[in-house]
Amino acid sequence: MSTAQSLTARLQQGSIGQWYVTKSPTDQLIIKILVALIAGTITYTAVWKPVSYYNQDQQARYVTELTLYEWIILNQATLSLRATQPISSNNSLALISSTTTAANQNQIKLERLQPTTDGGVSVSLQEQQFDQVLKWLSSLENRQGLILERLSIDRSDKSSKVSGQVKLLKPE
Repeated sequence: MSTAQSLTARLQQGSIGQWYVTKSPTDQLIIKILVALIAGTITYTAVWKPVSYYNQDQQARYVTELTLYEWIILNQATLSLRATQPISSNNSLALISSTTTAANQNQIKLERLQPTTDGGVSVSLQEQQFDQVLKWLSSLENRQGLILERLSIDRSDKSSKVSGQVKLLKPE
């Protein structure tokens, strides 16, 4: 006797099997259909859907990786050249110098200046007068021709004081 036959025999002898046998042929057909629908729903939600979502995610990832690979191949020479060139520190030093000079003229204390990889400079401000910060930024843009790439300002608890982050670039 096989395992399936032994399992079927046990099921028929159990309370569920005895209950099922007492039902009319029409009820038994409805029960079989319901069991098939429930088994199909469980199979769909527990197996098919997750596998399908995983497949879609992997296909999207493949397309993204393939696009990146093709871009790298097309730009390989430029990337190799950029990797061997040092970051332009002269441009960053000149930018830091002009930024601090303008800050001193506008009576602003800069907390931190940090050169960025793209030749710009990132500046942190803490508890500075809002009007003076606006004048400083205006002089950097109008008089020195710098580009204000990113600005994040937060109001302080003290009246008309602000703190923030500024990223400046020298136009090429």
